[in-house]
Amino acid sequence: MPESLRGKRILTTRPAHQSGNWCALLRAEGAQVDNIPMLAIEPIETGEALQAIKNHILDFDQIDEAIFVSQNAVHHGVDWLEDYWPQLPQGPRYYAIGATTAKALRARGIPCEQVGSQMNSEDLLMLPSLQQVHGRRILIFRGSGGRTLIGDTLNSRGAAVDYCELYRRTLPSEAPGQLKEYTATPDAITVHSGETLINLSSCIEQSAHMRLRHTAIICPSKRVAKQALELGFTRPQTASNASDEAMLEALDKALR
Repeated sequence: MPESLRGKRILTTRPAHQSGNWCALLRAEGAQVDNIPMLAIEPIETGEALQAIKNHILDFDQIDEAIFVSQNAVHHGVDWLEDYWPQLPQGPRYYAIGATTAKALRARGIPCEQVGSQMNSEDLLMLPSLQQVHGRRILIFRGSGGRTLIGDTLNSRGAAVDYCELYRRTLPSEAPGQLKEYTATPDAITVHSGETLINLSSCIEQSAHMRLRHTAIICPSKRVAKQALELGFTRPQTASNASDEAMLEALDKALR
């Protein structure tokens, strides 16, 4: 057990449906845990966006590469695929952004390409199998909006890229009020995505709890840590990826 966590107070910000295991792990390490979700995942269920998902799933047998950007993309995307394809087509090659996403895909019985444990968008684009993609059809499973680096780069290499946007990321309506009422002084804050960090920063502004900007904040990548500095956080700590093991290691290092 990392002694650095014993008796420390940690503020976690994961979506409510994903926070249980992380909070339980921190408590098992002796930490006091406060949880204020700063991100909510809302599946797309109506309108043109829903029809677009159906069209992408129906045409999935024409796809050469399928890229999943997150655990949520795996959860919602594979649910859709299994509804329409009891046996997945043999053609597509699967890729995952990050160790946690790869683990989620493999848990659903889908083998995937992955670069070590630190894989991010930039690393994915360095894979030999994604260099010569002229004329290839690539489908990226993700939430609405988000980074366009992968799609833009693969388009520039001659691929035909589409996005299957499965969910929306929103700020939980209760989050600003919960943070405003938060009077504790945490030893560290954990964020698992850039969107979560942006929402946290906004809530800090609304609550006037500026002290939280000077708390150690554990980020899942160098990109998010840089983003934290740009938003005024003074003590970002970078984990090698968003997995529980990597985030715990970075938290331990920050508290020593």
